Amino acid sequence: MPINNFNSIMPPFLKMGDQIEIVASAKFVSKEDILDATEVISNYGFKIKHTSHLFVKKNVFAGTVQQRIDSLQNALDNKDTKAIFFARGGYGSIQIIDYIDFSVFEKYPKWLVGFSDITTILIHVQQKYNIACIHGPMPFNFKKTDSKSLNKLFELLTGKLKDIKVRHHNFNKVGTITGKILGGNLSVLCGLVGSQSFVNFESDIILFIEDVDEYLYHIERMIYILNRSGLLKNLKGLIVGGMTNTMDNEIPFGKDVYELINDITEKYDYPTCFNFPIGHGRSNYPVIIGSRVELKINTSFSTIHYKI
Repeated sequence: MPINNFNSIMPPFLKMGDQIEIVASAKFVSKEDILDATEVISNYGFKIKHTSHLFVKKNVFAGTVQQRIDSLQNALDNKDTKAIFFARGGYGSIQIIDYIDFSVFEKYPKWLVGFSDITTILIHVQQKYNIACIHGPMPFNFKKTDSKSLNKLFELLTGKLKDIKVRHHNFNKVGTITGKILGGNLSVLCGLVGSQSFVNFESDIILFIEDVDEYLYHIERMIYILNRSGLLKNLKGLIVGGMTNTMDNEIPFGKDVYELINDITEKYDYPTCFNFPIGHGRSNYPVIIGSRVELKINTSFSTIHYKI
């Protein structure tokens, strides 16, 4: 297994015909919800396995806590499975994370792919076991995700680590830095503060954040939480992804979402870029959490380049 300069363990990249297993750790999912995704995965040349409890529904969740623990545990321990796609987000991964035994996974790591609520699992695995994961589209979201994002996902899985390049945003702070990229859903990250899953930001970290369906004041509160915790001041760089479907109160908050984030973070002198295509929009470019990257921000483009 290749190891980058920050000693993150990179699971083996996939080959055509390898088995991808779909697991639901949070909200319930139906066969119809992932029908398109099943076809997409097959068309890319991979076998698909569904966990035994994949389509179980218990209230809003994909089965009971124990059923979801068993599903993820079996997928992690299955040596025939080379990557795990989390079916969807929602809420629920935090209910099971402390009951998963990662001992087999630690010896035989495989790619874990998801975002949103799955941030809990991805950050936990990276923090506790130093194993890289992929923050990227999930089967439930495939039908609303653009083809470029899906192509990038399967390129990453097969070891084709291409640059991500996006246009400049007015709030961007230019510069070029190299660091370890970590991040995910802003709400979930804030919920991990103080826990054993919370990231150690004492090293050179490039943080990315995204969120969906949040009030503007709540997003500002969460940015203040990260700031007051000391996380923001210790960063090497910051990437602000999609803040999708933000909401305002009857009395307007007075700022848009990027403006309120910029007002808190502009005091730091590290490179920062906004409106990166990571999150709940149609464009959701996959990123290898735990990988070493070069982030280059100039007055025309922002670029992520893998240094693995």
